[in-house]
Amino acid sequence: MVDLSIIRKRKAKKIVAIVGSITAACVAVICTIAVLGQKSAPLTVSLNNSGASLALTESTSSDSAKTSFLLAKDTPGYTEFDGTAFPYYEKSNELDSELSESVLTEDKESTLFFKYTFYVENTGDIASDYSLSLNISYPNRTASTFDLANILRVRFYENSDLTAHNYKTYAKATSYFDNDANSFVEGQEHVSGVDSPLAEKFLSNKTVLTSEISNFKPKEIMRYTFVLWLEGNDPDSEGKEAPVGSSLALGVNISAHEAIATGDETTSEQ
Repeated sequence: MVDLSIIRKRKAKKIVAIVGSITAACVAVICTIAVLGQKSAPLTVSLNNSGASLALTESTSSDSAKTSFLLAKDTPGYTEFDGTAFPYYEKSNELDSELSESVLTEDKESTLFFKYTFYVENTGDIASDYSLSLNISYPNRTASTFDLANILRVRFYENSDLTAHNYKTYAKATSYFDNDANSFVEGQEHVSGVDSPLAEKFLSNKTVLTSEISNFKPKEIMRYTFVLWLEGNDPDSEGKEAPVGSSLALGVNISAHEAIATGDETTSEQ
């Protein structure tokens, strides 16, 4: 789980990446607000097999441990990040590589964005179906100026072609007043500022996204990456005090079962 606890707020500051071989000079960007958090609890990934033989792993190397539970390493608390800065980080390496890491501020006291890559592998001899969900909980929710989920952004990579890097970005829906309807309606939030693309909406207050995979064949591998950050250009945080004591926690749940027969061959060739 990723604990996005908030303890204090600073004025606008430079955000400097320390990733790969990118120099500090070429990645400095300005964030509208900076919010520091306490040490983050890591992201959890949990797999439940029911008649299936899937496994989780952090690497495609042959000696990588296969398990049903993964725990990402700790990172410092979060500072708000300008999502338009991602091109700087993507020039040197793909964000969804197992070799890349979460990016911290220059002083290493807070996290600009958290990222975690893992793989789902079918280690059995029958095809499987599985569902994946990213869920939110509130372990330490107190009265605050705004809900941290309102400014949370999630980049979700899901690629069976390990040379591909396709993703979607998710944000909690925003409410605005529709003059024609004379009421507030729910709409899509921008990824980072009004000039950026619209993000996919969270499915609910508790579920960010879900994905359904069918006929996942023996020896097939799916690479997943989650990139999480608090968007400094979100209107919900602009000019507001940091929500002291508020927090979020996120966990990935995967449920797998034997593939439903469709008339296609689902077992591996011997």
